[in-house]
Amino acid sequence: MNRFRIVEATLTRELAKPYAYGSADCFMLGCAFVDALTSSSIADTYRGAYRTLAGAQRALRRRGHTSLVSFFAAELGQEPQGGAEARLGDLVILRLADGAEHVGVCLGARFVTKTERGRSDHGLADVIAAFHLG
Repeated sequence: MNRFRIVEATLTRELAKPYAYGSADCFMLGCAFVDALTSSSIADTYRGAYRTLAGAQRALRRRGHTSLVSFFAAELGQEPQGGAEARLGDLVILRLADGAEHVGVCLGARFVTKTERGRSDHGLADVIAAFHLG
């Protein structure tokens, strides 16, 4: 399966799941893309590690990270890149209008994340870091 088909299938599958912290949120969306494009299994490692937003923040701090950027830099073993360097399917960290960080994926000219309200599309200005996958 080519990269486009993997990205399309993964995004469709993850967005179809009802939003639930720790199993079907933006963090797990990012983990699903890491797994799909690198043949890893980090989603299994972190699934169910938290059940609320506060729990997600505590889980991040327990692992020694203060941000999603530092977490994925360590997990993926790479330095974050600028958003303009992201390619189709790459993992991105977005800072939304409310100031919160969200994990998303690059779809070329836009970046998608999963929120409690469903799919949320964003522009390059919202990307604070990107990580190449695959």
